[in-house]
Amino acid sequence: MKAEDTTNDREYKWRTYPDIPSSEDLNPDWENPEHLEKIHSLLPNNWQEPFPDKNTYLETHYRLQREEAVSILRFSVKKYREDATMVDDNETCIYTKVYVQGYLLTRLGPMCRIRFSTERAQKKIRWTQTRRLTPGSLVVVSTAKDGFRTICIPAVIADRPMRDGKDQLPPTVQIFWSDTADAILDPTIELVMLESRSGYFEAVRHCMVGLQHVAATATPLDKYLVNLDKSDRAAQYVQEDPFMNLRSLVHHIPGSSTLSQDAVRQGLSEVREPLTKCQILDGINDRISPYTNLDNSQLSAVHRILTKELSIIQGPPGTGKTFTSLQALQILLDSQKERGRNVVVVAAQTNHAVDQILIQLINLGFNTVRLGGRTQNEDIKRYNMYNLRRRAMAPRTQKTDKDHKAFEAALKKNISRLTDIVESMFSGELMDPQVLRAEGIITQQQLESLQAEDGWSHASSDVESSDLLSQWLGDQRIEAVSIDALDPDFDILESDDTGDCEEGDFDMELDDCIAEEDEKSGHVHGKWVPIKHQWTGANPRKYTEADLVIRRELKRDNLWDIGIPYRGAIYQFWQRELLRRRCDGFRAELAANVRICKNLKINRWQRDLICMKMTQIEIVGCTTTGLCKYRGLLSALGPRTMLIEEAAETKEASILSALYPSLQQLILVGDHQQLAPYSDTPLLDEAPYYIRVSMFERLVKLDMPYTMLNMQRRMTPVLREILNPFYPALQDHPVVCRPEARPPVPGMSYQSFFFHHTWSEGVDENLSKFNILEAEMVVRFIDYLLMNGVKPEEITLLSEFRKMPHRAPFRNVHTVDSYQGEENDIVILSLVRSNGPNGPHNAGFLRDGNRGVVSISRARRGFYIFGNMENLLHACEESRSMWGKVQEVFYRQNRFGFDGKLPITCQQHSNTSWISHPDDWINNHGGCTEPCREKLECGHDCGRYCHWVDHSRLICQKPCERKLTCNHLCQNLCGDECKCSCAAFTGAYPNDESWDDSLAVDGSHEYSSVSNSCDAPFIGSGGPIGRLRQGRLTLKDHRGPHRHAHRSVQAVKQARPWELPVRPNMVGHHGVQFYAQPQDEGRQQMYRQSAEAQSSNLIHDQASSQSALDTMQPIRETFRQVTISPHGMRNVQGGIVADTGRTPSPQDIIKPRAVRPNSVRTVLTTIPQPQADINGREPDGMRNRNDTANWIGSAHQMRPIENRPEWEASSLVHEAHNGNTDPQPQQEEGKIEENLIDL
Repeated sequence: MKAEDTTNDREYKWRTYPDIPSSEDLNPDWENPEHLEKIHSLLPNNWQEPFPDKNTYLETHYRLQREEAVSILRFSVKKYREDATMVDDNETCIYTKVYVQGYLLTRLGPMCRIRFSTERAQKKIRWTQTRRLTPGSLVVVSTAKDGFRTICIPAVIADRPMRDGKDQLPPTVQIFWSDTADAILDPTIELVMLESRSGYFEAVRHCMVGLQHVAATATPLDKYLVNLDKSDRAAQYVQEDPFMNLRSLVHHIPGSSTLSQDAVRQGLSEVREPLTKCQILDGINDRISPYTNLDNSQLSAVHRILTKELSIIQGPPGTGKTFTSLQALQILLDSQKERGRNVVVVAAQTNHAVDQILIQLINLGFNTVRLGGRTQNEDIKRYNMYNLRRRAMAPRTQKTDKDHKAFEAALKKNISRLTDIVESMFSGELMDPQVLRAEGIITQQQLESLQAEDGWSHASSDVESSDLLSQWLGDQRIEAVSIDALDPDFDILESDDTGDCEEGDFDMELDDCIAEEDEKSGHVHGKWVPIKHQWTGANPRKYTEADLVIRRELKRDNLWDIGIPYRGAIYQFWQRELLRRRCDGFRAELAANVRICKNLKINRWQRDLICMKMTQIEIVGCTTTGLCKYRGLLSALGPRTMLIEEAAETKEASILSALYPSLQQLILVGDHQQLAPYSDTPLLDEAPYYIRVSMFERLVKLDMPYTMLNMQRRMTPVLREILNPFYPALQDHPVVCRPEARPPVPGMSYQSFFFHHTWSEGVDENLSKFNILEAEMVVRFIDYLLMNGVKPEEITLLSEFRKMPHRAPFRNVHTVDSYQGEENDIVILSLVRSNGPNGPHNAGFLRDGNRGVVSISRARRGFYIFGNMENLLHACEESRSMWGKVQEVFYRQNRFGFDGKLPITCQQHSNTSWISHPDDWINNHGGCTEPCREKLECGHDCGRYCHWVDHSRLICQKPCERKLTCNHLCQNLCGDECKCSCAAFTGAYPNDESWDDSLAVDGSHEYSSVSNSCDAPFIGSGGPIGRLRQGRLTLKDHRGPHRHAHRSVQAVKQARPWELPVRPNMVGHHGVQFYAQPQDEGRQQMYRQSAEAQSSNLIHDQASSQSALDTMQPIRETFRQVTISPHGMRNVQGGIVADTGRTPSPQDIIKPRAVRPNSVRTVLTTIPQPQADINGREPDGMRNRNDTANWIGSAHQMRPIENRPEWEASSLVHEAHNGNTDPQPQQEEGKIEENLIDL
């Protein structure tokens, strides 16, 4: 009998384990067989068959969860013990020079604030972005001297404070000690702290506690989960009252488009009236089908949700499983006789998924509350528990709560006692000898000797303090030095990625149900108790009580006989000893503080329960972590129905631990062929533990009764065919077959295509993969779609990796894991992984079939894949099984690019072009290679290749040639504001005085200099595009009447810095004044000489330019001679336009060509090129190719204008002829021209 009892005790021992692992769990004796047996106590997860009993079922998952929480951190401790000099690696973060600063006493419990160094990271940490030391993470602490050989103290991160939202140097963090008996009070002890990069303890911690609670009670669901009972029974409350209100299933009347609104309302009322009270056990009447938006599979799923104890609904991509769930919940709530009588709990793995379904329930008018404070949705924040309390309970009502008042009073007294204990050890004065005697640190004889009169003769004469210990210490009394762990200034930034995939477990739920005043601000407040010695003793030789000389001096009965050099060290020993002796009392008060805070938590939940009842809450939403974290509150509500959205993405233990005693019905909605639960602990996701097998997947694969939705409403039939190998029964709803609902992708021949390549991948310093050429190809393809009229928000770029290059501000870039449940019109999938044509082949995350299914099922009307299929087919069997099926579909549809070419089709000419390299996009402006023969609004030829963008949205860059009111021709380009620098146009004559206020005041200068920063003719405003066509003057030129558009002065003043009229290649250089009206010969000669002196080498540095100007007269102007050609064009002397000093003539304006740039951006521009002379030689000054590029860069002809697209910030691309018939490409380096086209 005793042996049987011992066996039972061992079987049920797991129910008594603490929620935070012990020191023995994290730092076992690796040579102790008992410790090793405890580590290896995992039970196999035999999910393919029924479990022997409920205890085994629960214990199996409990031990798996506990191992996941501690295994990586345990391994990190072991590595540090073996090598205390190790630096951060892929599994471990090491924090050195850790010191206690004090305690923050809050309603959450006592938090210990520590300061530390991240020198072992060898990189700069961005604390506002990193996942290091996330609240809820598990860490271990030891002394630097011990190095985890015997001391290993577990703790949980409580808060990571940010000062004004900025990183703190040195950084600080606040922790909860797992056991207050381990709390550290000495601020001089150097500590070391370790953290695991893997897992998230907060989620696992509450799950383990929940499993222990579930073991104590039975539920109607046990027979299904433990024994795999397939009886498929109706829920008890449905059997008791099988009548429900199905009115909400009626959505429309057939032929309503021909009826009046009154007729439609009357028809709906007539159809809904008989459905107010329907018997539901026998199914939903088929006659409702013409009046509902639900297909037959969805109606079957609604019936299962409404009736069965265990409802499993599989929803393949696009089948509307969330919509189906909402319809069923609406019926459940509408059928209640009393509003708020039975609460329905709705949960999901991530905050985003929870918020999505709650928003729709709120819009349906149901009273909803959101538990947890991590939502980023502003609409949902109005429905959190904090705001519900404010609406439901007046502050004075809360104050009348006797229990709450008692707990608050007890907490206040406890904080006062803790403060007194700390202040008695860390006051601003030296220690009281009476206290030392009372604690037994010094003897009575030593105390009396300190007070004896004969001791005064030994005191230093220059000590003025009357304090006994101060006089005894003398000059050995020093101010305690502040210990700051200053980090080295590393140049390399640490990536904020902890992996290449999205981990749902990091979707945190901070415990905001306690500190009421902290919930809105997001900051934790409390009583701050600093721990720091103000004074101490000098100890330059670092003596300790272990030294013989100190032990000898401590035995002296007369303290004045102690040698002066040793008194500082002895005083430090007294400080440490007082801390040691009073630490037990301090820890006891900390334990009392924890108990009081737990009582406050229970009291808060009791008041929250009253709030929910008062406001008739019908829906309670939270994450699956919150199901266990707020178990006490949710269990007290007594819910009988719980719905888990995306259940296949949730670990079985997370759902199992939330089976409250009142629960009668569990609804699991998901798809086990999409994302599975995440675990980064090695071996646990493999046999025999299978921690990534969800409850949903286990029950479906074991043939438990379930309903599968089979009508998809997302993808066109062509895209649905890609999913058929994975969902053979999936059908198309008629809506996806209508062209107006799913129009073709502009500029593309096919709605889907696989672009195959063998470009090799790369690896960054954080071991994340990237593929430069594939990224350039994808970015240019997005450019092409945008130039063809696709809106940026209609395109999504997916990748298995976080580091995916994209063009700012195009931000619709996501990892596959984060995009489950989402969709878009056009989806581009970048596979990244490729080791060339010959390998070695490695698929990485791409081998995961569940992720693969998610990635190929997000598009509505356009889906394009870029990657190396050979790599996927030969990497491993899992990869071949997934992507081999995808290749077969693309091959059968003749949409697989074996030859590495992507087909694109011009919308205007229907010409198909094939793109095989990123450089092939350079000559493409959104159309084909045919030249555009149309004219711009101004009358100039377009001069571009075929493009889809309308000419009204482009701006001309050819010379203006319009005659101004001053009778001169405009000096600017056609698309710029008309301008002339003559006095008649500007109103600034040469004899006008110009002065500086500061010079006029001191009177030290008779004259003032004319500014040399004005624009020169033909240099104009060649900066970024975006000039608004706001006409001010009506001008005429030799081509006839024309209203010229230009920017007003006010528009220029309000322009952003990058829109200011500055040509890129002239930035930092000075212009010269333009000579327009000749005056006397002497002044002409003087001005001409002055202009030649400065413009002979125009492209020079600013210093030389300024020095040349300083040699001129106080009042001066510079001029350039301009002549008019027979064609009416101006020729500017002095070589202002180019480095070489050559001025473009009308013959230079030739047909544009485009070449390959360094940038990945494409430019729509016409290119002027110099003509060769009659001997076939290049013009003077143009033989150098760099000079050619510079000349071209300063003489653009065309630019696009207003409403430019946000995605475009392109590099300028040009090409020059060398006089031969075959044009040679030439790049222009370092000149950036932004914003080509406005879409």
